[in-house]
Parts: sequence; structure tokens; C-alpha cells
Amino acid sequence: MGMTSNAQERVFDLLSSMTPRDRKLMLGLVAFFSLVFVGGSLWLMSSKLSTLNGHIADREEKLHLIHVLAIDHAEALGEAEEIEEALKANAGTDLSSFLEQAAGKSGIEEKLDQVKEKTTATDGVVQEKVYAVKLTKLTLDELTSFLYEVETARYPLKVHTFKVKSRKSGDSRVLNVDMDIASYKVLEEVEG
Repeated sequence: MGMTSNAQERVFDLLSSMTPRDRKLMLGLVAFFSLVFVGGSLWLMSSKLSTLNGHIADREEKLHLIHVLAIDHAEALGEAEEIEEALKANAGTDLSSFLEQAAGKSGIEEKLDQVKEKTTATDGVVQEKVYAVKLTKLTLDELTSFLYEVETARYPLKVHTFKVKSRKSGDSRVLNVDMDIASYKVLEEVEG
């Protein structure tokens, strides 16, 4: 406390030795620098808070993205399980048999002219076989019925190409269809 009182005495001595004009200038400078210090401190704090708010907003955006990705991941896992079940359920049926059954259900078994294997490719444990499929003399309703049977049966396939040619047969139009269809099969179980 002795130091504080010494400093106060020196300041009072200094102020008493000054003229009133010098005291006003001195107090004005002290007030000015105090305001500059306080204003600078407030600006610095505001800048720092703004930077922190930017970081928080960035992290909240990343958190939201992670949440969306987690939902997508869960949906993808569900779809993967469905695909795996479809692959297992149809493991004993080849594509030509499946297409013959679909043609039978849609009443066009005699119009399914060809199901011929074109290529086979293996990617890991999944085998893809591409078949050339030819249907002739179909009506539009028969084609629609056949495609409905194929697409809704949950057989693991994908139509790569689909070409339809229309020709006149008597008074009506018939359709000739050429398709390349890929079927998928799991070769072995994945251990994990």
C-alpha cells in the first residue's frame, strides 16, 4: 500500500505543479487514451467473437453434414441388405429360366425367341453375366406386361440396352425387342 500512496502523491504533485490549461490537456489525453484503449479492446473482443462464431457455424454445418451422411449410410445399409437378400433368394435361378417364367406369367412364352449369354465379368465376389434377349411380334400391352413382371420380381438384373422396332403385321403394329440384360450372382460369402 505504500507504493500506491507514493504513486498518488507523485501524481498529485505533478498535477499541482501544472497550470490549469496543462491539467486539462493532461486529463483530456488520459481520457482520450482510455477511450482508445476501451474502444480497441471492445473491437478486438468483437473481432474475436466474430471469428469464434464463424468457427461455430462451420462446425455446426459439418455436424449437419455428418448427420445427413449417417442417415444416407443407414439407408444404404438397408438397401444393401435388400440386395443381398434378393441375390440369395435368386441364387438358384439363372436369367434364362427367370425370363421364361416372366414370359409365361405375361402370356408371351412363345414370343421369347432368344436368351443368349454374351459376356461374364467378376468384380470381387459378384459375378455379372450379360445376356442378349430377343422378343418378337409383341403388342404394346404384352411388352408392358412382360416388363412389369421382370421389374417387379426382385430378380437381381439390370437392363443395359433396350431397342424396340415397330413393324406392320396385317392391320396392326407389332414390336420386336432386343435387350442386353445383366444378371448378378454372389460367388462366395464375404467374411468380415
